[in-house]
Amino acid sequence: MHGAMGDSAGLQFVSSYAFEAMQKVDVVRLAALSDPELRLLLPCLVRMALCAPADQSESWAQDKKLILRLLSGVEAVNSIVALLSVDFHALEQDARKEQQLRHKAGGSNAESILVSQLQHGLTLEFEHSDPLRRLRLTLSELLAIMNKVQSKLPL
Repeated sequence: MHGAMGDSAGLQFVSSYAFEAMQKVDVVRLAALSDPELRLLLPCLVRMALCAPADQSESWAQDKKLILRLLSGVEAVNSIVALLSVDFHALEQDARKEQQLRHKAGGSNAESILVSQLQHGLTLEFEHSDPLRRLRLTLSELLAIMNKVQSKLPL
């Protein structure tokens, strides 16, 4: 009885059954998982389905089709795909530049490398943005908070 939990909020970890199914890439077992269990594995499954595989065998091609079919009914998959397509290396470089800029400016929010001027309030801007801009907004806010916390710490 691996998928007995009906409340997805209560499911915080991957069951041993689901872990073993992922480890062995047992698509039949993966297809049998409950929605809450499957949800915990979505980023891995999306990556497996979209990245060019090292395994070029026919059996993997068939497994991949089954994984794609499994993912096709899950709404959150599109968001995960969009996030996985972000250029994290460029994002990290901009975040480091912004961190240095904020450090030099004494933590003021005058300039931001991550985020150009906001058209609307932060919340509205976040809601209407693409995944990359959302990450940039979040990082910018995190860096601002970190800077405030560090400036208040005694040396």
